[in-house]
Amino acid sequence: MKNILIFLALTVGLDAQDSWKKEVIAKKMEQGKEQREAWVVGTLTEHLDLNTEQAQKFFPLQNEFHNKADGAKKAHQEKLRELRLAAKDNRSKFDVDAAIDSKMRMKDALVKLESKFLQDTKDILTEEQRAKLLFFEERMKANIAKEMKGSKDFDRNKRGAKRFFDSDRKR
Repeated sequence: MKNILIFLALTVGLDAQDSWKKEVIAKKMEQGKEQREAWVVGTLTEHLDLNTEQAQKFFPLQNEFHNKADGAKKAHQEKLRELRLAAKDNRSKFDVDAAIDSKMRMKDALVKLESKFLQDTKDILTEEQRAKLLFFEERMKANIAKEMKGSKDFDRNKRGAKRFFDSDRKR
């Protein structure tokens, strides 16, 4: 009986410790997200040379766009999760056509959302600022890729974990 009580106490203790770790990780991820958002706001404000009035109108519009885009991406991720679960025991049952359809619907939704967002900036930004905005994301991705390429950790990060449909590993 004593052994059972000790075992239960250890199990509860380990579970509580695991929950604490998850909370700490979630908090750090949220802080990282906030820092990235602040960095993007600062960089975009500087890049577009936004005045205060423009920034007050522009960033709520941009946040709305990003929230809707995230919703479209999450719907696609959920669909892929469902397809993977359905093929969990047998990879040959993975419905590639449904995955392609989901990806195409997501990309179509993203294009429509971005187009609407860029059109909605017409009354907020000058034509020059809109042109800069149009290419901002690609420029930032290219700059980040350059920085990563120069980083020592780049090669290690390039060889990330493969997904189940990319390898023969059994999960």
